Amino acid sequence: MFKMAERLILAGIGALALTTEKAEKMINELAERGQMSKEEARNFLQELIAKGEQEKANLTEALRREISQLREDLGLVTRAEIEELKNRVARLEEQLAQKQNASPIQNMNG
Repeated sequence: MFKMAERLILAGIGALALTTEKAEKMINELAERGQMSKEEARNFLQELIAKGEQEKANLTEALRREISQLREDLGLVTRAEIEELKNRVARLEEQLAQKQNASPIQNMNG
């Protein structure tokens, strides 16, 4: 499920990149035709790129929020939570092993 969301994010970013390429081509054509000076074209393109980057950031953040909410709704755990549980199990196993190793000595003295 998360792989699908990741693919959607990448597809969105790819679409933004493709749109930027098309915008750049269109602006260059306008500049070549004399409908826009090269300086105006360069500034306009930089504006478009900046807006595209902002939109990409907004899209990424919105998707992260949605994925997080979906994970919560489905009761899925994060990798961090799994790692925390693995560490806890390891500590408990170590404590159990220490108690089991101490037991025979206590039984011999008791």
